[in-house]
Amino acid sequence: MRLEDLRNFGLSESQVMVRQNTRDFAAKALAPVVDQYEREGRYPRDLAAKMGELGMLGVLVPERYGGAAMDYVSYGIICEELAYSDWVCASVVSVQNSLVNSAILNYGTEEQKQQFLVPLASGKCIASACLTEPSGGSDLASLQSTVRRDGDEYVLNGSKIFISHANHADFYLVLASIDRTLKHKGICAFILDPRSPGVTKRKLPMHTLKRGDTCEVFFEDVRIPKGNLLGEEGQGFRIVGASLDVGRFSVASRCVGQAQACVDLSIKYAKERVQFGQPIARFQMVQQLIADMIVSVDAARLLVQRVGRLKDAGLQRASLEASIGKLYASDVNNKVALDAVQIHGGYGLAEEFPVGRYVLESKVLMIGEGTNQLQRVLIAEYALGIRQYEASLPGQRPA
Repeated sequence: MRLEDLRNFGLSESQVMVRQNTRDFAAKALAPVVDQYEREGRYPRDLAAKMGELGMLGVLVPERYGGAAMDYVSYGIICEELAYSDWVCASVVSVQNSLVNSAILNYGTEEQKQQFLVPLASGKCIASACLTEPSGGSDLASLQSTVRRDGDEYVLNGSKIFISHANHADFYLVLASIDRTLKHKGICAFILDPRSPGVTKRKLPMHTLKRGDTCEVFFEDVRIPKGNLLGEEGQGFRIVGASLDVGRFSVASRCVGQAQACVDLSIKYAKERVQFGQPIARFQMVQQLIADMIVSVDAARLLVQRVGRLKDAGLQRASLEASIGKLYASDVNNKVALDAVQIHGGYGLAEEFPVGRYVLESKVLMIGEGTNQLQRVLIAEYALGIRQYEASLPGQRPA
């Protein structure tokens, strides 16, 4: 068995086909242009449209709503293979499927599903999740944005920051509080048209992901139809909390894909780079780095796939397992990217070699969907009984 075969070990025939098809698409459509798009600061809306045509923007959505109706393991594979080539395109798929689509699918009315989910899942539209605020990211219960009822509408005021895809999204998922004294019990979730009067956006200058359209978004007396409220008033925290399990699973899958790219690039470079009369692949220190990279990435992949398998088995919430997978995979991704630069030496910082870009991008994945410090807190609180752990599968008794 080759190392490549280990990536497919335990997968069904259809899941192996999903990996190969996604890999072929990413290699042909994404990899050849990603560096050019980054230099130009060009958002890959054209590539997002192609992913939509392939069903990648509605992976987990039932066919009756225009989705591909795939399983969670296949979804993780898609995120992994896209991230192998391009962080931003993988993010488009991750945000849309994990956060926005799942929120509408699980909490939306039939009318909302027809109005919002069908065009999203069919790939005709893309979405952005407006969660993080200038005053805090992980502490969603303390968000400052507010809404008030006004007849058959809500009026939204506030701002969000570090919002991916904001300038190109057709729909926003927005959180705001109807009563800030209620903390998380006052948070509401809405689907918002970003073209609504009172919505303005400012693109944030970034050291990396210049192609990623990261923005600050402002809401000034924005009127939202009552029919755009997801679930009930005060359910927003629960709605997003349920989606974050899948969000962390998709981010962790993206970490595995990017880390695997660093491994493969390092192996290729070590075979080609000659020093002291022989390829550096012959040097034991280089071999040690590569061996540790391979082991850690394989371990991360298994931890992440466990989340997908649990979800496919019917587990409603996999919060602990998702936090473990996201924490470990993002730590591994950052360490592997740093080691890849070390193997490449000075070339690791040259623009023509992507491993230097991977280092900066890996740091973003240690922050997004809850920082790694937050994941450690969550894992410890589950273990210590401070936070309730529900992990029973259908037909099982809770532990």
